[in-house]
Amino acid sequence: MRFLCYLCSIMRKHLFAWLLLAVLLAVAPGCDLVRASLGKPTSAELTAIRLAKEAREQAVRDSIAQAAEQARLEAEQAAAAAAQAAVLKRYYAVAGAFKEASGAQIFVDKLKENGFPVRTFDFKSGLTVVCVEGSDSLEVVRRDMAALKKLGIAPSDPWVYNTNQKLHKEI
Repeated sequence: MRFLCYLCSIMRKHLFAWLLLAVLLAVAPGCDLVRASLGKPTSAELTAIRLAKEAREQAVRDSIAQAAEQARLEAEQAAAAAAQAAVLKRYYAVAGAFKEASGAQIFVDKLKENGFPVRTFDFKSGLTVVCVEGSDSLEVVRRDMAALKKLGIAPSDPWVYNTNQKLHKEI
């Protein structure tokens, strides 16, 4: 028992030193000097790594958001173009009618090269009809017909198609 009392008296004298040693051992791994000497990254390096990681993650989020916005805009433009294409005018100057779609496409390209806005219709009879973009005014369509005749583009005389006749398939 005396031995224990002796041991306690020695420990009381050195209690402050033991507490100080315990605190240093607990704090030492976080010290930049100790971390650098052990080859581990310092707090400044850890902060830089964390900031770089956050920047990469933000860049990925931004690119995803940008791609989604681009896809949304393209979808809106496609829908607007489809809606515009679906709008029928009353009269169209028909430049040619083709049994084969490939022949119609060649003729469409030829008209576009000469600056004509082109519209095609699939008729119920099976023909693909190539028209100069129409108008609700018959006078405008007649001017388009005169331009086609003047350039000699149409393989035959152009004629007027009235969409109220409903000869085309539904769009």
